[in-house]
Amino acid sequence: MTEPTRWLPEPDDSNRPFFDGARAGVLKLQRCDDCGGWMFPVRRRCQHCGSTALQWANASGRGTVYAHGQLQREYHVRHRGALPVIMAQVDLAEGVRMNTNLVGVSPADVHVGMVVSVDFEHSESGEAIAVFRPAGTPS
Repeated sequence: MTEPTRWLPEPDDSNRPFFDGARAGVLKLQRCDDCGGWMFPVRRRCQHCGSTALQWANASGRGTVYAHGQLQREYHVRHRGALPVIMAQVDLAEGVRMNTNLVGVSPADVHVGMVVSVDFEHSESGEAIAVFRPAGTPS
């Protein structure tokens, strides 16, 4: 297995607003101008109405844990010194489900239905990714 050289994938034209938003501390998702539906991951057409009138908009950053698990082994440079990593699927207030990590909480305290809010994990090189923590806990 080769050692990853980048902390995150290289953004491209389709997902750059998501990563730019994360660096700025804002959760950005696609939203349809025609029906108002939210989308994640990136789409070319609205998954609700088929429109191509998609824009990037600031999301609320609020959600609830749908499912969770733990990563006990280091598979990526981002996991160094962070085990166990809590992986989760979070249902956002905008109606989309996002795969993410939970931070600022003990694995034993995580439960389905837990209310969470977005936070951002930053690398030394300036990359950033959205993670979630229990609502009301400090960053």
